[in-house]
Amino acid sequence: MSKTRPLGSPRKLLALIVAVAIVVAALLAVLSQLGGAGGGTAASGDIGKLYSGIPQNGTTLGESGAPVTIYLYEDFQCPYCGQFSREMFPDLVDDYVRDGKAKLVSEPLTFLGPDSVEASRAALAAGKQNRYWPYYSLLFENQGEENSGYVTSDFLEGLAKQTPGLDVRRWNVERKGDSLESELSEAQARARSAGVNSTPTLIFSGPGGQETIDELRDYDQISSAMDRVDGA
Repeated sequence: MSKTRPLGSPRKLLALIVAVAIVVAALLAVLSQLGGAGGGTAASGDIGKLYSGIPQNGTTLGESGAPVTIYLYEDFQCPYCGQFSREMFPDLVDDYVRDGKAKLVSEPLTFLGPDSVEASRAALAAGKQNRYWPYYSLLFENQGEENSGYVTSDFLEGLAKQTPGLDVRRWNVERKGDSLESELSEAQARARSAGVNSTPTLIFSGPGGQETIDELRDYDQISSAMDRVDGA
């Protein structure tokens, strides 16, 4: 009768357990690094649904004749902007933009550093093909640590390849063009004129007047602002 062979001494068993733990930890680290790309791929399908059928014109999303305009002042590195984009923005689009009640205008700000500039230039370059908003969402879905240097050319091009309908070669050419500098400068000037000093700041303008949210805590603030400015 054969017997089951023991694993060996407790010391060997402990060494085996430690080795397995190291391999598992290394695998999890690799998967974590790949998570941004995987998440972006999954997000790109959701993005296609989010923006389906909604007019896009540069940095404007929605019907041109919508009675309410919502200006979004954001920095692509700002963690609170990222939270807004991931948690509240899809509801804002579905509740007010899709049915023509409001249109959105993005005003990208770059006060957090060079990574903010490069991310904004990439988004504006996508806007030249009216693909600003899908790229906007992908930037926030894949947001890294502030000023960590994560906004590399490879990172930006990877998002471009995930952006539905974007001609990546043309995007690359436009991203390096001089015209984007003036667009960024104009956005900063509009922010100063509007008294914007934090991100995200949402300014609602409609028949009933104007409302500003500069400390966004929950979605009810958005709904209340819409009720006050839509003139209904």
